[in-house]
Amino acid sequence: MDIKALETIAWAPYETIQNPTREDWQKSYDALTQLAAKNPKEGSYPNTLGYLCYYGRHTGERNYEEARQWFEKGAKLKMIESTYKLADMLMNGQGGPKDEKRALRYYVFLYYYCRDEFESGKYESKFADLALRLGRLHHEGAAVYQNDMEALGYLLEAQYALDKRKPFDHYGDQTVAKNIQSLIDACAQPDEKMQNSHYYGVGLGRIPKWFINPDHHMIFTIQTAEDGTARLEFRRRNPEGKKPNKVLWSVAPAMKCFMTDFVVLYAKNIRLIWNIHPGKAVECDRYEYDEKSNMHLFYLDDEIQCRLMGGEYVLAMDEFFYTGIKESLTGKDGMELQ
Repeated sequence: MDIKALETIAWAPYETIQNPTREDWQKSYDALTQLAAKNPKEGSYPNTLGYLCYYGRHTGERNYEEARQWFEKGAKLKMIESTYKLADMLMNGQGGPKDEKRALRYYVFLYYYCRDEFESGKYESKFADLALRLGRLHHEGAAVYQNDMEALGYLLEAQYALDKRKPFDHYGDQTVAKNIQSLIDACAQPDEKMQNSHYYGVGLGRIPKWFINPDHHMIFTIQTAEDGTARLEFRRRNPEGKKPNKVLWSVAPAMKCFMTDFVVLYAKNIRLIWNIHPGKAVECDRYEYDEKSNMHLFYLDDEIQCRLMGGEYVLAMDEFFYTGIKESLTGKDGMELQ
């Protein structure tokens, strides 16, 4: 049978048959198997075969072992769906040995790949699903360190990406939305360790260089306290003083996630805070980070307005940082802190 005829049979349950029977799925499986043998460089065949075996549509019983073998082939052919599903099976030990480290490598690779797709405007990508996966891993402490604030950053990304994906109406998106929200709710219940730590450390360097876009400015205000705590507030405006339409690019983690026009961070152990006008808000239109010196630089018309060096930063979420930090702020700016 030629390839065109096999293709017709293979995709019939997906395209032309409204209520496919098990026999229809079996014919599809047989045709796809032949197609995969005839054209071993085409990733759609092993990817579809993997899902057929995973759900057991053609046999009535799931076959995780065979599904994993097909997803392995799909992943080698750089199929995103196959790689994503293979990572899930590796993480859960389905169809073979559990391998959390390998699964994590796949998740991280796919996260950045799909994030690039999303940033380029491909909102139907699986970026929401990958951000959800990494958020869950950090919340549960599976294959990575347990950290609910880190998890929350990924979950906010997932929520934002899923909202952008809604017009494309992915199958299962309602379940994805529920999973994201349930994990966000779980992360909003800090355990004793989190309550006692008071801080969530995240490098300001994770802010991408396009944190401040050319079409708008950022008003940057710093307040410092005697104990070395600093409050950093970023408010975004366009040159006319109006709020821009674009969402703010922020630090959780380096992606469009906060659907507001300002972000407040709290910092500790800042070694140097400097700006041209101590005690006043600083306007800036460009941000850069020097990794070698760990220096954060904020510019206006190519002139440095503010420098920050060192420190640990915390997102301003009442559930996660010590409220006494707010009360201790004195409003003193432009001071060096040890």
